[in-house]
Amino acid sequence: MKERKTNKKPKELKAWEKERKLIPVMIRKYCRGNHGTRGGLCEECTALTEYALFRLEKCPFKVNKKFCSLCKIHCYKPDMREKIKDVMKWAGPRMIFTHPVFAFRHVFQMISYKKKLKKEAKAKTDV
Repeated sequence: MKERKTNKKPKELKAWEKERKLIPVMIRKYCRGNHGTRGGLCEECTALTEYALFRLEKCPFKVNKKFCSLCKIHCYKPDMREKIKDVMKWAGPRMIFTHPVFAFRHVFQMISYKKKLKKEAKAKTDV
């Protein structure tokens, strides 16, 4: 019997895969809104996209990945981290208009993840 090859990613890598697709979208949105580019990226945003995707590829927490902002380690250089934060702050709220499902899902995941962290912290202090 022949085995079918499939492009499906394992469930554990779903969040990582979504982030890999979404980062360039957010940077493109930011570049267009802040640098006035059309149809491409400026030099600075191209470098940021390449850097972000490189760091994401090297992420030690690919499996069952959570939010980078809540990570215990930070893979980005401080200057690049500030740039990506600016991109996220600017593009994030605007994602509601272009990617509403992702935007709302992200908000709900963030809220539930923070609740989970609080619950775990409380359980540690109660012991």
